[in-house]
Amino acid sequence: MKKCTAIIFYSVLFFLFSCNGGKKENIAQAASTNGEPVATDTIRIHEEYTFAYNKEKAPKLTIDIALPRFDLGNAQANAKLDSTLVWGLFFYGTPTLQDASNYYVAAQKEIFDDLRNEYHNLKEGEVPPGMMSCYCDVKGRTVTGYKGYVSYIMTREEYFGGAHPGTVNAIACFDPATGAEITLKDIFKEGYEETLVTRLTDKLLKDNNVSTIEELCERGYSLDVDFFITNNFILGKDSITFLYNRYEIAPYALGDISIALDYETLKDIMK
Repeated sequence: MKKCTAIIFYSVLFFLFSCNGGKKENIAQAASTNGEPVATDTIRIHEEYTFAYNKEKAPKLTIDIALPRFDLGNAQANAKLDSTLVWGLFFYGTPTLQDASNYYVAAQKEIFDDLRNEYHNLKEGEVPPGMMSCYCDVKGRTVTGYKGYVSYIMTREEYFGGAHPGTVNAIACFDPATGAEITLKDIFKEGYEETLVTRLTDKLLKDNNVSTIEELCERGYSLDVDFFITNNFILGKDSITFLYNRYEIAPYALGDISIALDYETLKDIMK
């Protein structure tokens, strides 16, 4: 009887309740059947903002946010998780992920408002106001892997004029049992850095089918200075992936650079 009840419970997909205007949208999702944490709701914000009276023709800022959120079962763990995500993803000092999202919206509006004078000073026949429209798109996803730890990946794409939008990935890893942040020092033994840099460099060379750093630099990589270990890492089930944002070690045209190292090749420096 208990087994049947569990099957019925885990079959429930979700309840949806939404409202616009910057308010959150709750999405009660199915409970996990394999012990992995599942987001219980999603922070959703959609706003369209303009600083001109003629809203049909004026440039517009569109903001879309969709960030999954977790309930770890007790207030202390939830507070710890919010702190982990807020600092890991936004670098803000706000109490919760919802607060950080609201603060982000306000900050982007201020950036857009800086275009106000430029818009009002446009002369007849110059760049159409609609060409000044901007957007911010923020999406979150999670990966559960090593020791059941969860990697929360947030991607922000922002356009405020120029040749292309700016894209930034921010990752925060946490222990779903406590909400505490998981860092590289929690994964690797003391003094791991030099060995890890070597493994990352070797894998990057292999991924690009070259044998020297000089060859990578000829392709546009910026590795003529010391190669660094990014704090953007995803703890998968079989490997750890280090994600470098555009411009960090390569030009925009090469996109985000991912370097995956399987745990087997790292076991000598792992705890």
